[in-house]
Amino acid sequence: MNDLTRYKLTAVLPVPAGAKLIYCYLLDVSDGRGIAISVRNLGTSVGLSRSAARKNLHRLERLDMLDIAPRYSEDGGRLSNQYTLK
Repeated sequence: MNDLTRYKLTAVLPVPAGAKLIYCYLLDVSDGRGIAISVRNLGTSVGLSRSAARKNLHRLERLDMLDIAPRYSEDGGRLSNQYTLK
């Protein structure tokens, strides 16, 4: 599917503009296996606050458009989440 088709399909999604923006960004940077990025960096990349980015990510997860998987370092420390598009 080419970029224009993906963006046209995204335009009709029943979600707010911020969620569409995040979804399109993840489509652009994802390599098929998902992307690991912090909510702060994701929000900065698309021009949203951290809280708006987090809220829209969870909205997309509730709509079953992406999976959010927590990641941890070897010593148990928290890393950025892994986002996988469906």
